[in-house]
Amino acid sequence: MEKMERKIKLTPFEVELAFENSTRRYISNLKQGKGFSYGYTGGFEKTITDSVLGSLGEIAWAKASNTFFNNSYSDSYARYTDSDFQNNIEIRTQNKKDYNFLLIRPGEKKGKYILVVHDGKFNFSMMGWFPFYKEMPERLSDFGHPNRPAAYKVEVKELYDINELKKNE
Repeated sequence: MEKMERKIKLTPFEVELAFENSTRRYISNLKQGKGFSYGYTGGFEKTITDSVLGSLGEIAWAKASNTFFNNSYSDSYARYTDSDFQNNIEIRTQNKKDYNFLLIRPGEKKGKYILVVHDGKFNFSMMGWFPFYKEMPERLSDFGHPNRPAAYKVEVKELYDINELKKNE
């Protein structure tokens, strides 16, 4: 079986698709009077930036895995409840920093969480994946921010090999 690439470069067309998708999601939430959940306090600019980054990560995963990307959002004035991808795959995207880790919030959708890191200039790394099928109180942390809700922390070294994901679907 051919091994999946761990690094992905998005084309301008793919970047455009991410911007369009994040705009649709933002407007849908605006119509519903909803923002990001779980104590998010990023403000307008950060919300837009984080939304685009999330869409970029989803497109990077679709390209890396040769998986259909459905541009998911809700136009029915309801919160979108399906997974980001088929087989209960959820994408979490972060900008590259000195210390990246996978963050999963209690009560989130159960499934396989993939950490995608934006390395800059629309280059992305598929860092690995982690199965989240039950709550993990031993991983709960407020990360030194007692005013924010606690979340689960999974170190990059604990992630499963991204190339093994398809074998487990």
